Amino acid sequence: MSLPAPGNNSTPQQPGTAVQVRQEDAQPPPKKKMTLAAFFKKNPVSSPNQSEAEKIETELKSFLLTPEVDPDTNPLEWWKRHQPNFPRLSVLAKKYLSIPATSAPSERVFSVGGGIVTCHRACLKPEVVDRLVFLAKNV
Repeated sequence: MSLPAPGNNSTPQQPGTAVQVRQEDAQPPPKKKMTLAAFFKKNPVSSPNQSEAEKIETELKSFLLTPEVDPDTNPLEWWKRHQPNFPRLSVLAKKYLSIPATSAPSERVFSVGGGIVTCHRACLKPEVVDRLVFLAKNV
């Protein structure tokens, strides 16, 4: 059996003996995940004497620090629930998230273009067609 090196406080391991873990070797307990409600309680609330730009900046910083949301969550419902926390951002979110995804306007423009460029008018230059479609849709 070998002797421990000088200055080494550890003892040689023998089979079947229990190993004690020193306090500094123990790992700290894992951090708990912060709930969304607890997060908002800790966030700075804008004071009444802040300028509008400072309020917007504070709100945006607070939003960027929020934990990620489950991808299956309905974004419009999430913004409705968090409107008191993000009053300015919720207005923008509702404006841009409520846009219907449709191709109807572009289909209408193609229909107008098809009515302008016929067999008899096939020699029109692209710039002229663009102007005629613009006039047809905006007059």
